[in-house]
Amino acid sequence: MSDKSSLQTDEAVKEPMDTQSEFGEKMIQWRENAGLNRKEFARKLNVSLTAVKNWETGHSTPKATKYSEIAKVLGINVRDMGLDNDLDLDRIGDRIKYARLLRGMSIEAFSYEFGFAIQTVKSWESHAAEVSDASLERISRALKIPFSFFNMENNPHQELADAS
Repeated sequence: MSDKSSLQTDEAVKEPMDTQSEFGEKMIQWRENAGLNRKEFARKLNVSLTAVKNWETGHSTPKATKYSEIAKVLGINVRDMGLDNDLDLDRIGDRIKYARLLRGMSIEAFSYEFGFAIQTVKSWESHAAEVSDASLERISRALKIPFSFFNMENNPHQELADAS
């Protein structure tokens, strides 16, 4: 049986190998601080033990859509895991992607659940299309985040913290 969780996809966080190793070391520390062994951690995330080993040894990183679930299991902030490292939160498309990933949703799941065309979401996130205020309102309600998160003059992390 192949391990889908350890595969790199377009949703995976792509990092240089030394950064992956550092991430793996942090993953071990977070897991141990949470009082979990590898097997318990894998079970709570519904992934294989091999996936966890690969993350912790730096052979791969989790899919970006898995980060919020991992953070919840480990009792850490998803930002500590670097989910937003490769995003430019001064761009609306990256804010949409960040909000979606914080909810652990793939583009496909997000599109299906909230009634957006997959290509539309991809075009927003790649900055190829403008996003209407009506769509941002809809995204805000769907993801249960404040509409002010999408105001480019506001700090997105502060907006999320204030909403918590």
